Order: sequence, then structure tokens, then C-alpha cells
Amino acid sequence: MAKILGKSRIGKGCYIAGSVIIGHPGKDEKGLLLSGREDEVEGAIIGNNCILRDYGIIYSRVRLGDGVRTGHHYLIRENTIIGEETLVGTGVTIDDRCRIGDRVNIQTGVYIPTGTIIEDDVFLGPRAVLTNDRHMGRTTHWHEPVTLKRGARIGANSVILPGITIGEEAVVGAGTVVTKDVPAYVIVVGNPARVIGEVPKEHRLEGR
Repeated sequence: MAKILGKSRIGKGCYIAGSVIIGHPGKDEKGLLLSGREDEVEGAIIGNNCILRDYGIIYSRVRLGDGVRTGHHYLIRENTIIGEETLVGTGVTIDDRCRIGDRVNIQTGVYIPTGTIIEDDVFLGPRAVLTNDRHMGRTTHWHEPVTLKRGARIGANSVILPGITIGEEAVVGAGTVVTKDVPAYVIVVGNPARVIGEVPKEHRLEGR
């Protein structure tokens, strides 16, 4: 049976697998964790008609919109908001204070660090990695989040470096290392990323 902690609220019509933990104490509630008072946490809010498969941990102060679906073995940290009809694939890690929009497709093994902003209709291919620490632990001012604008598509095994913005409807090819901002509607590939073309209008969201 799923473990639902604190003041967590579950919407109507949800499927929650037996090994799921909802409302796990975050960093700001670690005193409750250490003292064994997990049931006093603020908890998470799960929307209607969500499907939360086995071995997931959803922290306190997470909010999932209606129709969110997951794979298995996922982690969603505290103070993160995920919009409606978004997919969180198997083996995905989403750290704290992220903002993820509606209809986002997060495929297997993606890593999303603290503070990331992902707008509506973004696609992240398998094993894509976003980063936010330019100096890799050598400074206390490490928090430089990535922003993915509406409709951006990030290919499998891509790496997005700290502080980067990927423009609306831009495409990042598989295995690309993005070291600077990517304008809207362009296609980039390589290490470092270089522009090789533009997304045809018929392949843009407004062209459908």
C-alpha cells in the first residue's frame, strides 16, 4: 500500500502503486524526518486522474496537475510544480523548486536540477541532462538554472550547461552539448552546439 504522509491530498480517479511514497519530508522539513514525525509534514498535492507507478518518491510541497503520468523509479523533490498531462518517465530525477508546464514529455533517465524552468509542450529525450553548477562545487553561488521555452525539443543524451535558455520550439540534436543560449526555432547539433538549420513551419506547434 502506498505511503501517504502528512497533509498530502490525492485527487479523484488516481492510480497510485503500492510502493509509492507521497509527502516525503524535504530539506526544509528535515527536523520532522530526523525526529520520526513524518506525519506532520505539509505533504504533496496530487491532481485528478494521475497515474503514479511503482518505486516513486514524491516529496512534500510538490504539486502535480491533473493527468500526470509516471514510469517507475522516479524522484520529485520538494517545492516542485508539474503541470497537467505531463509524463515523468522511468528513472527520472527532478530536484527541488522546479517549474514544469503542461504536456511536457520527460523520457527515461532525464536529470532536472534545482530551479529549472520548463514551459509547456517541451520534449526531453532519454538520458538528457540539465545542469546548474558552473563551478562544480567550488562556490556557494552555484545556482544557475536552465530554462526550456515552450515547445523546445531536447534529443537523447544531450547536455545543457548552467544558465542556458533554449528558445521556443528549438531542437537540440541527440548527444549535443549546449554551451550558450539557443534562439527560437533553430536546430543545433554537436559539441559544442552549432546551428545547422531552422525548424520548418509545418513542424511547429502553431503550424498544426
